[in-house]
Amino acid sequence: MNMVDFEGGHDGRAPEWDAARRALAHATPPDRVEDALLRAFARQHAPLPWYRRWNVDALASWAGIGALGCALAITGMGVLAPGAPGGVAPVIAAAGDGFVPLVTLEQMAAAGPPQLKQADLPRAALVQLGIPIVADAPNELVHAELIVAATGEPLAIRLAVN
Repeated sequence: MNMVDFEGGHDGRAPEWDAARRALAHATPPDRVEDALLRAFARQHAPLPWYRRWNVDALASWAGIGALGCALAITGMGVLAPGAPGGVAPVIAAAGDGFVPLVTLEQMAAAGPPQLKQADLPRAALVQLGIPIVADAPNELVHAELIVAATGEPLAIRLAVN
């Protein structure tokens, strides 16, 4: 506060303020006023529960980010699916039977009437056919069921459980 001396020796304050200041200098506040004020403030400004602290704008932005991520994942799967060997249709058709196709759907249709054969194949042969199997013991035999074309070419394979 700027003190301006208007009338020589007077510090610029009105004499009424000086009298009020002198009267209040010896006054004491009532007991526990600070406690009552702090309680009233805490009542008016109580902390919100965790579920009310979420901002609607923040939720909307996170939902948008999630939707964008899902759209990118679906687009990525759509881009990668046509490049898969044999296409998606033979895998879906053979999945019901448990057979894994080894050739494309067109080659299966052109092969003529297929036959079901059972054989014990070494793990190394299964790895060469593209079956994802651990080849730690390459000569160990695994029981498999094969769909074979009339020419003897394997069309699909299913590993049998003994």
